[in-house]
Amino acid sequence: MIANKTGTVVGVSSLTGKMGTPCSTAYAASKHAVMGFFSSLRMELYSYGINVCTVCPGPVRSNISLHSFTEDVTKEYNQDVQDKGKKQKADRFAYLMSVALAGRIPESWISIQPYLLLTYIAQYLPSVYQSALASRAAKGRIRKFKNKECLY
Repeated sequence: MIANKTGTVVGVSSLTGKMGTPCSTAYAASKHAVMGFFSSLRMELYSYGINVCTVCPGPVRSNISLHSFTEDVTKEYNQDVQDKGKKQKADRFAYLMSVALAGRIPESWISIQPYLLLTYIAQYLPSVYQSALASRAAKGRIRKFKNKECLY
């Protein structure tokens, strides 16, 4: 890519890489790291004409919950929440991701509501997000997690 002065590097993070969410501390830390890595890489590769795109999906229907851990790291959550809750369809996400990549958008947030709106609030009004939204939502999310209910 450097020799050809063209190309695209894609990193997939998460909306959780833009804001913290309760019951997702380790996941949020890893996704924040991904965001920092690709942000720095974008600066390093810019002068070579190489595009770096970071894609941040919101909740997508998948089997991730089957292999998530509980408070006891030796036990898996082992519940399929595939068709429960508000999650975007994988094919819709893939289509929107391809549009973002074709448009060479450096960072794209792809989600359904209300997650996309919450991300904008967390990004541009962090005090409002923390005091009015996150603290209230945390209690409900922690309760659902402990009761093995769908978090979305």
